[in-house]
Amino acid sequence: MTNKSGYISNFNQLFTDIKDYVKLQGDYVKIEFVEKITKILSLLLFILIVVVLAMGLLFYLLFSLAYILAPTVGFVISFGIIAAIYLVLLAVVLIFRRSLIVNPLLRLIVAMFYEEAKDENEGKDGIKTDNG
Repeated sequence: MTNKSGYISNFNQLFTDIKDYVKLQGDYVKIEFVEKITKILSLLLFILIVVVLAMGLLFYLLFSLAYILAPTVGFVISFGIIAAIYLVLLAVVLIFRRSLIVNPLLRLIVAMFYEEAKDENEGKDGIKTDNG
């Protein structure tokens, strides 16, 4: 028969183990959060760099198009044509912003946050297991 001090020491050890486990789980959640935020910020920085470079490229290509059109229609009209092209591009982006920008970015972020949960639900052979 076990005495009361044995139960108390076992309970104290269990309590200490649970406290350590909760602390480790909290640290794990913080690390995962930092990892996800870092991935998102690096993705947004990459997208920003690509957009800036693409805008510069588009600017110079359309500027050269204006100079190509200038001898036939004149400088003023050629730059007006380029302004109209920019206006059309702006309208397309504004009209289709949800399908061009919001939805792909949302899908990417959701996939990033839930890829681990999906991996945990699959077994070794790629077969889905029911954990819930």
